Amino acid sequence: MSDDRGELQPPSRHGTTWRESEYRVLADDLRAGAELARTARTVGRTESAVRAALRNFVPPEERVPAAERERWIRGRLVAEPEWDWWAVVVDQHRRSRSGLWFTRHEHCARIGWRRRTPMTALAQELGTSELSAAELLRSLGLVNSIEEAADQLGATPGLALAKRVAARRDDAVGARWILVIDGAAGTTRPRQAPVRRQVSLHESRAAAEAERDRVLAWHARVGMGEPQQPVWWTIAERGLGATTGPTRCGTFDPAAPFGGPVRAEALTVGDVIRVAVSDGGFLQDRITAITQRGPGAPIVVDLAPVANSRVRRVVEFTPGEMVDVVRGLAEHAS
Repeated sequence: MSDDRGELQPPSRHGTTWRESEYRVLADDLRAGAELARTARTVGRTESAVRAALRNFVPPEERVPAAERERWIRGRLVAEPEWDWWAVVVDQHRRSRSGLWFTRHEHCARIGWRRRTPMTALAQELGTSELSAAELLRSLGLVNSIEEAADQLGATPGLALAKRVAARRDDAVGARWILVIDGAAGTTRPRQAPVRRQVSLHESRAAAEAERDRVLAWHARVGMGEPQQPVWWTIAERGLGATTGPTRCGTFDPAAPFGGPVRAEALTVGDVIRVAVSDGGFLQDRITAITQRGPGAPIVVDLAPVANSRVRRVVEFTPGEMVDVVRGLAEHAS
């Protein structure tokens, strides 16, 4: 229903050291004539970052203006298939003393993560700092944050990784999560605003995501008959007085079927859910009522009557529990 994997702002690998595999994707796309914007989406970086990386394809003895780099590189890759562009990239990183991860480093990091190698040992194997090792794990998509890497593999007290994690957690104590959704049906349009917008404040990321899922689920039900326009969502963490912080964003995907795992907080009357029962089977039925006594309290879901009788099935979920939604109200009614 929403693109929640790679559309990050900043992108998923923003600020991380470039990897050999990313350069090889870039070279293949340049040779094939693909747009740099597509490459940026593939590698999880901004288009400007991808354009900046083009300078590493140009040998020092060449005098190629920045505006001509893309055309020059594409032409040489096609005209000279044997050109060792990777040696040029490595040499340019060496000259600029900027970081570069080789394929062997990626393999080492993946194996270390799979084996849960302690961070101290993993950093030694990679020949780098614990902080850089954690950032590599994040750039490979093995963890969502350096905090997760430190939680799983540890961090040596007093070193940069431990200090960074401690500082971020201190900042997060008083932080709040801000949800902004633009263009969704059922939301209001502020005066003089170009689109409808919902802004809400939440105490946790999970709560913000649950509200996002609820709004987008409702949009999927009632907004499909409206003129097509993009629906954007943004979830930003901000501490007291902070103007920057972790920010995630994405778009509503009208082509994606409404269904799949949904937080209990985002369930809506009319959803058809599938719940495992004690005998090893599954119970599947339509939600007719939802009640919750207060924030954090269990969510009680009433399902359709049993065989048209007055007996109702009642299921209780914790707020963050994932529930399998088979289909939504619009599909059920059809």
